Amino acid sequence: MRLPLCCSSSPSWRFAHFYRSATLLALALTGACTGSVTDLAAGAKPGTGAASAGGKGMVGTGIGTGGTGADQGSGGGSRTPPLANSPEALAAACAQSGGVLNAGLTPVRRLTRDQFNNTVRDLLGSSGTPADMLSDDEKIGPFYSNAIAPITNLVVQQHKEAAVALAAAARTRMAQISPCDLAAETGTSTTCATQFVTQFGRRVYRRPLTTAEVQQYVSLYTLGKQGDGAANGFRLVVETMLQSPFFLYHHDVGATGIPQATPVAVTPFELASRMSYFLWNSMPDEPLFTAATNGALATDTGLSTQVDRMLADSKAGATIAQFHRQWLDVGDLSQQLKDATMFPRYDAALTDAMAQELTLFTDYVVRKGDGLLKTLLTSNMAFPQGGLFDVYGVPQPAGYAVGTPVMLDATKRAGILTQAAFLARWSHNNQTSPVHRGKLVRLNLMCGYIPPPPNNVNTTPPPPSPATSTRDRFAQHSADPNCAGCHLLMDPIGLGFENYDSIGAYRTKDGLGDVNANGQINAAAADLSGTFHGAVELANKLANSSQVRDCVADQWFRFSMGRMETTNDACSLKAIHETFQTSGGNIRQLLSRIVLSPAFRNVRVSGG
Repeated sequence: MRLPLCCSSSPSWRFAHFYRSATLLALALTGACTGSVTDLAAGAKPGTGAASAGGKGMVGTGIGTGGTGADQGSGGGSRTPPLANSPEALAAACAQSGGVLNAGLTPVRRLTRDQFNNTVRDLLGSSGTPADMLSDDEKIGPFYSNAIAPITNLVVQQHKEAAVALAAAARTRMAQISPCDLAAETGTSTTCATQFVTQFGRRVYRRPLTTAEVQQYVSLYTLGKQGDGAANGFRLVVETMLQSPFFLYHHDVGATGIPQATPVAVTPFELASRMSYFLWNSMPDEPLFTAATNGALATDTGLSTQVDRMLADSKAGATIAQFHRQWLDVGDLSQQLKDATMFPRYDAALTDAMAQELTLFTDYVVRKGDGLLKTLLTSNMAFPQGGLFDVYGVPQPAGYAVGTPVMLDATKRAGILTQAAFLARWSHNNQTSPVHRGKLVRLNLMCGYIPPPPNNVNTTPPPPSPATSTRDRFAQHSADPNCAGCHLLMDPIGLGFENYDSIGAYRTKDGLGDVNANGQINAAAADLSGTFHGAVELANKLANSSQVRDCVADQWFRFSMGRMETTNDACSLKAIHETFQTSGGNIRQLLSRIVLSPAFRNVRVSGG
């Protein structure tokens, strides 16, 4: 490696530059593989590894993505009905395993932007959103999971710049971050430096460092200190660690330390990280590290104790909200524009209130309330603020404090799908969208499949007119045989939301006529198929459907693992579905059962 002449005289710079280059090279090599580390180790060409999104037997889909692993660059997925839609198929797939432990292929995953922000917050005390400078996250199904696209030079440069900025800012907090006084250590002593590298490195790598890793980082610190004091050595260590693949990636190899084609137990520290990024979307805390060290995570009781503790933390509330934002695909709500003439009260403050309501509602139901899926889908409880009271047509109570539940008219509002965030996000700027609303329900609540539209299809919605209703304008979808096959899966569901306008306000008129909110669910389980009137009745049908219950369980599984489920996960999923059913749809118990499942506690990173 040839170094710039202006810097080549500095031994500190040379060591740091080399170490950063080495870790960034590893980052690039790891990310270039769309399958797993083993694909490269076995000599496979980058980009041809097995199933970046989960491997063979891929099932399920997400809003706007359509299809299964075969459609998501998996290199081996087959377009099969989601197992959530067929308990018989799930049981048969489990029976085929003959009792042998199995698990779906785990892809190599880089931290998402939200995970990056949360981790550096907990690691360094950083504020803000430094990951904003990073490229957008990928999606597998409806959830963010960076496991497919190769790492480009731009992505490497973005992570380098983020690490430089974070390390420079961390210098001012060196005394709080280091467990000992680095500035007070003089001469050739490296006692404090070793303590800092060992303890801080364990938090960065989310596992204990090897002796060789400690020695390398202590040498880097020493060289930096010689150049410009302890703070500079500290900065170089932080900057380098933040560019390591062991920081930037979820490290799931297993107790053997060698990638295996058959499932092996993850290490206690890998299990701790899986739990923390599932429930907190961030790194483990000290009690979780301690549990990984003392063997407490080896038992069901120990795992359940940690899940209960973690769910009681406010960080779990933020993660629960993140799940629901991604599940309903409303994360970009603030970017959705509405016709200012038709909706003058729609502004940034209102969209922020909608997003805040989603956070408060889901956190209240899952963590503080009864935890039931039925409550999530049917409760008339809301958490409005500001202009959202006007949208809901209710007065703000005297002395109202944000975060206090408000009960809305139960004949008009039922659960998360009748709240403004979902309704406003899945509408056009000047009219509602039965297509988008129905599509999201079909894909993300029913785990159904809708083929992508032809390349030459005209997706421009018909312009609104007072003389016609939304139902009239979109009737062509069902009348045209080229469109009907797909739109009959979406539009009749979405038309049930017609009582809600483009910002979620309740209405009884559509144009010059009365709203017709009759709907129908086609091609679904027996307890879900059939007609309904309005979103409140639809919400109750969804809440009482085994298909929806199993689909929601699968969505949480996908969120926890960062991948789609496969037939290799059938026994884990079967037990998860059964627990969710017997609990009456208790989401807290669902999350605990996912952590206890063999798929969560084991890893397979190669093989078909």
